[in-house]
Amino acid sequence: MAIHPVAIKNSFGSHLALWCLFLPLLSLIFLPLVFPNQPISEAEVWMVASLDINVNALTESANGKFTSLFIDSGIKPKSEALFSSDGVLFAGGLPQRWMNGVWMMIYKALWRTYVLTRIFFLPLLVLVVAAAVDGSGVRARKKYKFEMSNPVFFYSSTHLVVMMCGLFAFLPLAPIPLSSTVLVALLLALGAGVWLSAANFQTGN
Repeated sequence: MAIHPVAIKNSFGSHLALWCLFLPLLSLIFLPLVFPNQPISEAEVWMVASLDINVNALTESANGKFTSLFIDSGIKPKSEALFSSDGVLFAGGLPQRWMNGVWMMIYKALWRTYVLTRIFFLPLLVLVVAAAVDGSGVRARKKYKFEMSNPVFFYSSTHLVVMMCGLFAFLPLAPIPLSSTVLVALLLALGAGVWLSAANFQTGN
């Protein structure tokens, strides 16, 4: 049974469900209606190649996984047949274009996941751990000096962290090409949110 974000009493939990679950799901449903053709852009491929990643090997890995998950299992062919002009559901051009767009988004998301795993996970882990450790040090110093933490900073920064986590979940499905500028901006925003949350966590004062 699906849980709607409004049904979650905790505000952080409801926002996490909204950003990490419902936003990607709604994007997968509605974006193909507006952008039915979403190939991987040349600029994105160039960005990956400029980071000394073997694009051909990465694409082969993504192709193999996509084939095993969706083609060999029959999911993709059956869904395309269902929404084709001869299918039993919604005969016509728009549903067929929508379904093709959905599968293009799924493949792009899979390809991007391989990319992000190779270039994004380690910097993300290092930055988050460093920000948490440094922020915790600031929090300990505040507690030692009997200084008050800022609840507004804590609340706002924690919601920023939740939003960044949701954007990371949405990133593989984003209708814009990934770029180093976008990735660095997301990293810095997440690092700042983690640092502020750790530095302003309750100190007991």
